[in-house]
Formats: sequence, C-alpha cells, structure tokens
Amino acid sequence: MFRRLAGKTKPRLKLAQSLGAFTRPEQGDISPLYVFFEVTNAGRESAKVTRIYASPKGGGPAHDEPLEGDQSPPLTMEPGDTVRFWTRARTLARNLEETGNAGRPRLRLVVEDELGNVHEKRFTFRVDEYARLRDE
Repeated sequence: MFRRLAGKTKPRLKLAQSLGAFTRPEQGDISPLYVFFEVTNAGRESAKVTRIYASPKGGGPAHDEPLEGDQSPPLTMEPGDTVRFWTRARTLARNLEETGNAGRPRLRLVVEDELGNVHEKRFTFRVDEYARLRDE
C-alpha cells in the first residue's frame, strides 16, 4: 500500500549496498572499511527522502547516529539523481552486537519518503568479522 500526496505517485527508488573504502592520498593509503548505501530516483517525478537507516530484519534502526553522506535527509531527488550514504563497517557491526545481533544477520536498508512509503533492500552483514576489525 502506498500513499499519494497532491497527485504524486509512489516514487521509484532503487537501493544498493556495498562495502568499500575511501582513498587517502595525503596518507598514501586507504580508509578503514565502510558500508556504502546508494539511493537512486528511478522514477519520472522528483522524490523527497525523509529518512534512511539500516536495521535488522523485523527490527528498528540498528544505527542511532545519522549516516554520513553526500547530503542529509530530508532531501529532494530529481529523476536520475543518486545519493550515497556511508558508515564505518565496524561501527555498524558493534551497534548490531549491542542489540543482540551476531553472526551473519539479514539486514534491511530502509528509505522513507515524504509520502510515508518505505523502500527496502535486504542484505547480509558479517557482524562478528566487522566488529573485530583493526582498521584505525
């Protein structure tokens, strides 16, 4: 079920998740491991993203802090726009451990829009491995 607002239809948001690092040219190496989340407006109308978070399947947010990113919600995305958000893999893993999630739990990337729609992408996350990273 989705809501409409002033004739708007449900936005078509494409979600993606990946692991990676930033290059640090001044230090001649790469950053610690990060989890990257991408949101692309694949629709024909603008869409307003009001919230983004990662959570265990069936649970609330596992990450209390706002995600870092190209922009911060609320943000308006025109058709074809892509916005990237990120958090340290170790930070997310430790937050998951604190809420009783260990091993390789199924997580959801959750994006909420101004119409109240919830867009989700499911992925597996290696909590035990990433919580023990020595990447400082």
